[in-house]
Amino acid sequence: MSLPALAMLLVALAIMELLWRRIRRSKKSGAPFSGVAFDEFTAFLHGGKRVELDQRVTQSLMREEEQDGAPPRLVDLDRGVVFLNRPDGDSKK
Repeated sequence: MSLPALAMLLVALAIMELLWRRIRRSKKSGAPFSGVAFDEFTAFLHGGKRVELDQRVTQSLMREEEQDGAPPRLVDLDRGVVFLNRPDGDSKK
């Protein structure tokens, strides 16, 4: 099968999937099959896309901790005070 024919097949699949969801009035979550197929088709043509897809999978499997991200440990909005942890272990306002 040639690449243009495969691309047209993917577009037809996307249209059929859209119509099927509208007929069934399905609101299910998750990636549609045609979206996954387009991602794989793009990954076949562009090597960088494969790295991006693998990174998405890795990121979705990682646990998100409350401590990850910004340095403030405690924010008191009532008093307008933020407590930060200093590298030497002392907490200061």
